[in-house]
Amino acid sequence: MINETAVTLISEGTSLQGNLRFNDVSRVHGRLKGDIVAEDGSTLILGETAVVEGKIHADTLVIDGYVNGDIFAKSKVVLSRTGRVIGNIRTSSLQIEFGAYFDGKCIAESAAKTPPATSDRPLKPA
Repeated sequence: MINETAVTLISEGTSLQGNLRFNDVSRVHGRLKGDIVAEDGSTLILGETAVVEGKIHADTLVIDGYVNGDIFAKSKVVLSRTGRVIGNIRTSSLQIEFGAYFDGKCIAESAAKTPPATSDRPLKPA
């Protein structure tokens, strides 16, 4: 269960270019070109109309939309039936629903070791 007492929302029809930092819960339904960095304990929800082109560093990530970039999630990644990812995923827990699209490599670790958000290194096993 996600506790949404404080929510950041980027609505459908909104386009942003640049890097985004957040904590708590954020919902993206628009387009974002740039990297996303989230605090530990936070949740990022990408709605069906969301388009993200860039790296994502999150604690928990739910993808109903489209991501073109590498994903580093400390706790969990959920790729729903409408979700599409082109890029690599590093996380401790990955759930892929029937109908989802994933083109990349996945590294699953008991405690995902996410590199610093400024890192340009490719995914490599620890």
